[in-house]
Amino acid sequence: MKLPSMLRLLKIFLVRCPALAVISCTILLAQEPGNVEFLKLQTLTGTRGGNLVVAVTSDPSSFNQMLASGLSNMAITSRISADLAHINRDNLQLEPSLAVRWEADKTGRIYTIHLRHGVRFSDGSPFTADDVVFTFQVLTDPNIQSSMAGQMEIDGAFPAVAKIDDFTVQLAFQRPVGMGLRMLDSIPVIPKNRLLKAYRDGRFASVWGPTVDPKEVTGLGPFRLKEYQRGVRIILERNPYYWKKDRSGQTLPYLESITFLVIPDFNSEALRFQQGELDLTCSPSLSPENYAMLRRTQKEYTLRDLGPGLTMDFLWFNLNRGANSLGKPYIDPEKRAIFEKTEFRRAVSYALDREGMIRSILLGLGVPQYGPVSSGNKAWFYSGITPTGYNPARARELLAQIGLKNTNGEGILEYGSQRRPLDLILFTSRGNNVREKTAQVIQDNLSKIGIRIGIQLLLPNEIASRFLNSFEYEAILFGITSTDVAPDLQTNLWYSSGNIHFWQPNQKKAERPWEASIDSLISKLVRSVDPAARRASFDQAQDLWARQMPAIPTIAPNVLAGWSNKLGNMRPSILAPHLIWNAEEITKHTP
Repeated sequence: MKLPSMLRLLKIFLVRCPALAVISCTILLAQEPGNVEFLKLQTLTGTRGGNLVVAVTSDPSSFNQMLASGLSNMAITSRISADLAHINRDNLQLEPSLAVRWEADKTGRIYTIHLRHGVRFSDGSPFTADDVVFTFQVLTDPNIQSSMAGQMEIDGAFPAVAKIDDFTVQLAFQRPVGMGLRMLDSIPVIPKNRLLKAYRDGRFASVWGPTVDPKEVTGLGPFRLKEYQRGVRIILERNPYYWKKDRSGQTLPYLESITFLVIPDFNSEALRFQQGELDLTCSPSLSPENYAMLRRTQKEYTLRDLGPGLTMDFLWFNLNRGANSLGKPYIDPEKRAIFEKTEFRRAVSYALDREGMIRSILLGLGVPQYGPVSSGNKAWFYSGITPTGYNPARARELLAQIGLKNTNGEGILEYGSQRRPLDLILFTSRGNNVREKTAQVIQDNLSKIGIRIGIQLLLPNEIASRFLNSFEYEAILFGITSTDVAPDLQTNLWYSSGNIHFWQPNQKKAERPWEASIDSLISKLVRSVDPAARRASFDQAQDLWARQMPAIPTIAPNVLAGWSNKLGNMRPSILAPHLIWNAEEITKHTP
């Protein structure tokens, strides 16, 4: 299963039957007059009305969720689309969405999904199994290149999708899927009647582009597109055909509209929130500095520190073997021999003053990390890892054990047959304030143990190209944001064959014994349907990573959020989008 651009730990309740594992859901379904199968939220109450004003940092590249990229674009498209099953960002459980229920067979490979009756797209056209089958046809088409396709890919293959009847579909995977249907979260069901012709004509990628007539964009989400002014704003209006109701039977959403203002500058966003022009703000646009400023002037809004999120940066060294097309090794062989040694990587980890990074860079709003999973992921974080806390003396001991010494008194360790000074170039992201400052701290920390670091700033896509394609680098400081707490969606990082396996991707066979061991543990994780066995496998994988340190964890920033006191039903989450994931439930008091 590949790591998606954005999204998913649910809790699935399995009721064992002789031949079937039935998913039991706690949300009540209401069969309403007109054969509409509404999803009724039994504890939800609220009042209709109001316009929610939110900031996005950039204009949307598409109004098609399947092709959207970046947090800003996804924040918009996710409000106008809906998925078959959805992760509740509050409790991290998988819940019914357009699917009323689903069953898995005894093998854990085949899922039968029952769709909600009577649901309509925002233009009034009916939703059926044909739309679901079409969605998966488009999603898995390599010509479409949807960033979401990786969510559905298991061991290099997509599930077979079959229509059973107008309101039943079946997904058949090649092997048992330990995580169940979590991968369905945020994959939008798209209207076949609207998009089939464009798909057949090869125009699917452009048909809902930025210049589209808003009336052409239809979805199953709580809102629909009303207006777009490039560089200024995007306005969504409530979808009159939405399929959720509250406790009293009132149809959601409560809000009449959402206005997204295009505000590229984070400081401007914070000031406009402070002045009441925006209704909410949150990480990553809400920086520690601006959070502190808002706390000093807090009045008509609520601020919340949610603790460490799922975002974290890693420092790693190039372990790629081989050479480029000209026969030049990707990395100086004598340097790579050093990077290969566990003692070197652990020494670097001991040399990092993570607590100092948090104080100076995050103003105390973060947590040190010592394993591959953020401590903010309470569902899967392994607390048994032995931290490699700040200990320069221990770092020097480990470096001496592998023959790295300073013999000329200049303070720089020497390596190789010619005893050259250990100078390294560290690549990190230009324009990422936290990452740039972290690189400077790393530079200072490593100088104290005899490693001289030069920093080079590149654009994020340039860095990605270095470690995924050209392999022309020595060290990189970069990071990922997990879209779900479930580790199954990150196997292209865990597996040695994975295409974002930081230090050496796309290995045909694990080149190091410890990588083979992690591969085996991850294979057990993703195939097992036993929660205890899954947990045990992933705990072992985390522990092995922490002992080998192939990519050295640094710090996890806290998720910071703020919202107007006029808003109700706010349920902030460590998963993105942190505040508007339940936009259909949000209320706004208007005088």
